[in-house]
Amino acid sequence: MFPSEVACGGEPKGGDRGSRLTGKQIKKMRQEAGLSQAALGERLNLSQALISHWERGAAKPSRSQQTRIRQVLSAAAAEENAASSPSQDYGDWLRSVRDGKGLSRRALAAASGISSIQIYNIETGRTTNPKETTRKALESALGAKAPGKIVQAVTQSAEIAGVGNLSDFDPHTEDEFPKEPGVYVLYDISDRPIYVGMSNDIRRRLRDHTDKFWYRGPIVEKAAYVRVEDPTLRKQLEETLIKFLKSNAVINQQLVDR
Repeated sequence: MFPSEVACGGEPKGGDRGSRLTGKQIKKMRQEAGLSQAALGERLNLSQALISHWERGAAKPSRSQQTRIRQVLSAAAAEENAASSPSQDYGDWLRSVRDGKGLSRRALAAASGISSIQIYNIETGRTTNPKETTRKALESALGAKAPGKIVQAVTQSAEIAGVGNLSDFDPHTEDEFPKEPGVYVLYDISDRPIYVGMSNDIRRRLRDHTDKFWYRGPIVEKAAYVRVEDPTLRKQLEETLIKFLKSNAVINQQLVDR
C-alpha cells in the first residue's frame, strides 16, 4: 500500500456523510465509465489494491478523494459516451471532458495556451472546425484524446472538394495564425464574413492587418482558412469568394490596404 493511502479509511471531518460514495457506487460508476480498477487507480495516482478495498467496503475514500473520484469518472464517462456517439460534435466533447475534470475555461486556457474566447467559441459551436494544432493543445492539456469518429465528422463537414478543409482559428492570438499558404476569411461578431484574403504565408499577412483600425472586435471576431499551395488557384479562390460575398465582404468593398 502506498504511504499516502494509509489514512484513506478515516471518516471525513465535517460535511454531509450521507453524500459519501459507497463502494457499490464507485464500482458502478467505474464500470459505466469503461475503466478497470487498475485504470482508475492510474488516473487517481493510487494503487489498484486501494480501489478494490473501496469497492469491497474494506476502506473508504476521504472527502477530497471522493471529489477527485467523481471528477475522474465523470470525465471517463464522457469519453466513453463520445466514443459511442458519433453525432456528438467536437465542442460537446470538449465541454463534457472539461467539466468532468473540474476545469474552468480559464484554467484550460492557461494549461493549453488556447484563449478562453476560442475555447468558448468551440464549445458553443461558433467554431466548428478548430485547427489540428488547436485540438492537440486542448487534448494534451485535458489528458484526453477526442474519438476518431468526432474528429473525422468535424473535418469532413468542413471539407471543400478538390481543395481541402476550412479550419477555424483565433484571429486575435498570433500563435493561432496559420503559417501556411492559402485563403482566409474574417468574420464579425454575427458570423458574417467581412473580409477575404490570400497569401503564401497567412501568418505574415495577418500580422500586417493587426495594426489596422478595423482589425478588432466586434468587427473581426472569428477567422477561418483553407490551405492552397498553388498561387493561381489561391488568387482565383480569393476573387471568387469576394465576388460571391458581394457587399457582405464589407472590408474588401472599402478597398482597404490589402
